Amino acid sequence: MSASPKSSNAHSSRLEAVLNTVIDGIITINNRGLIQSFNPSAVRIFGYSPEEVIGQNVKMLMPEPYHSGHDGYLSNYFSTGDKQIIGKGREVEAQRKDGSVFAMELGVNEMDIDGETMFVGTIRDISDRISAEQALKENQAKLQAIVDNTVDGLITIDQGGRIETFNKACETIFGYRANEVIEQNVKILMPNPYHREHDSYLSNYHNTGEKRIIGTGRQVEGRRKNGDIFPLDLSVSEVHVHGRKLYSGIVRDITDRKNAEEEIRQANAELEEFSYRTSHDLRSPLVSSIRLLDIVEESIRVDDKEKALMSSALIQKSLRQLESLVKDILTLTQAKNESEELEEINIESLIVDTLTKLKHMDNFERLNIDLSMKFDSTLWSKKNRMMLIIENLLSNAVKYQDLNKENSFINISTYLDCNNFTLKISDNGLGIPKNQQAQLFQMFKRFHPKTAFGSGLGLYMMKKSVDVLGGEIYFKDNDNGCTFIFTLPVR
Repeated sequence: MSASPKSSNAHSSRLEAVLNTVIDGIITINNRGLIQSFNPSAVRIFGYSPEEVIGQNVKMLMPEPYHSGHDGYLSNYFSTGDKQIIGKGREVEAQRKDGSVFAMELGVNEMDIDGETMFVGTIRDISDRISAEQALKENQAKLQAIVDNTVDGLITIDQGGRIETFNKACETIFGYRANEVIEQNVKILMPNPYHREHDSYLSNYHNTGEKRIIGTGRQVEGRRKNGDIFPLDLSVSEVHVHGRKLYSGIVRDITDRKNAEEEIRQANAELEEFSYRTSHDLRSPLVSSIRLLDIVEESIRVDDKEKALMSSALIQKSLRQLESLVKDILTLTQAKNESEELEEINIESLIVDTLTKLKHMDNFERLNIDLSMKFDSTLWSKKNRMMLIIENLLSNAVKYQDLNKENSFINISTYLDCNNFTLKISDNGLGIPKNQQAQLFQMFKRFHPKTAFGSGLGLYMMKKSVDVLGGEIYFKDNDNGCTFIFTLPVR
């Protein structure tokens, strides 16, 4: 039995009511691409009235390149049967009446009505969603840029201790690329005992809730990719993301700060030592001279000329020692405060001039001095610092020669070694006592006080100058004298 006209009309009315109330735009076109129907949601989406579009080619609703390619697509479909979007849904662009282009989801199906092929397109305006997604992506990009450009390292780990995020600062601090540590246990960044205890600490926290560092900050040690151990500040927070428990750690490499603190500690210790020793060493020759002056005065009164002259000689010696100490103190003060520019230095001339200045020293004439100057490159450095280093090394070799040996020598050589200027000075003098070699460059260390007077500041000042120049100095015990090797990168 066929449906009555009344029931058919009712059915059509219901379908029309549905098409008129759905939020999606619905458009039908014929096999030539001409619009046959345009529901109210399509009117709202595109801004055209039905009268403006019915009978028009649907490509009027499309921007390029869809506009130019649409007729060819239909023709190709009817010729080959090749479906590109029919029966599928995808995101494309459309164009409103005002010319604005927007994103939409399009679903197209083919239908047959009274033997005629028709196409129905379902359209949903997703421009708000795309804008929201774009805004989210932009916010995520901004957040990632902030995280990547922070000075501090940022690491997140899961409950099992596996690394989930590792920002660029962490790459700089630890030396790993992010892809080398993601999914690895975070203890890869820790030396013992932290490496050994980390898993048990996490397990204990999950079981008991006992927090040790979570929510607080403290100083710990990290381990770089190359194995170096370094100090770092660590603060750990617990965060919950989409029902998951994560741990966020902020790390800061405090190597420079620790080094600075150590330098300050050493400087304070040196200042304390300097104050004590200078007050003692300055006072001693003064007290001695005052007492000797009393003896001179008494000797003159009783007409003991010989005793007066002997006491005067002792006073001269004490005052020379005082003068030498004051000179070294002034040199030390100047060296600490001096700001000196780099200049081109003729090393051979500097060494020869220094030897000439040292000829007045006792027993200089008995030394056999051998020069081997093979360094012929340009050396740019701080001349006064270089002079201080060379004068200390050579004057010590002259001053502390072994007078019990018939043949005393000093061998001086310069050469280029692995792009480093190298100065090597060897002698067969008294050397440095083995039990005091660890104190070689300390302030006020005198290794042969009975042989010659010295302030104990010479080697200390020399080492400080070597450090300022960015060089290195090495000592070798020859069992029959000693060797000093000074190296400096060639600039």
